[in-house]
Amino acid sequence: MITAFLAVLGVVLAAQALRPHHPRSSAIEPPARRALLPGRAARRARRAAERAYPDAIEMIVLAVRAGYLPAAAMEVTAPHLVPEMRLAFAAVTSRTANGERFADALAALPSMLGPMAAPLADSFAAADRYGQPIAPVLERLATEARQHRRRHADTLARQLPVRMSVPLVLCTLPSFVLLAVVPLLLAALSSLHR
Repeated sequence: MITAFLAVLGVVLAAQALRPHHPRSSAIEPPARRALLPGRAARRARRAAERAYPDAIEMIVLAVRAGYLPAAAMEVTAPHLVPEMRLAFAAVTSRTANGERFADALAALPSMLGPMAAPLADSFAAADRYGQPIAPVLERLATEARQHRRRHADTLARQLPVRMSVPLVLCTLPSFVLLAVVPLLLAALSSLHR
């Protein structure tokens, strides 16, 4: 039990040390303001939440393994997440603190984060309502999150040659013209003047 707690503490401290600190990122945006974000900013926030989701799942799994109940695990991990995830987890925590049942408060996750958070909300709700064991479900969610992260990295790696072709052409073509074509033209022009 103590080693699991120390493992969770180590992961939380490592995540906090690796997370870049921006003065604006510590504040949580209210949902009304977030809904008014322009299209590009909303897409950027959604992509940031999708990238941070596997880390959030891993942190919740570690907190539950350390002995926290699911509601307490969400409360403990929320301050260590990116603002997009922190806002959704804080909404669940505040709804639970206001007297709403944890299984009902979990409806805020899919509504704020989208369909990617539905399996986590459904598994926690089933564990809270019906007493289903949470450990195997969390293991499956963590495995799926790791696979999602790996697929995302593979997709980015496959897109790299296409993205690099334009800068490569724009940087290589002028140097080719300057080093190969211009001397030939200068030699041809000098031979014409003789």
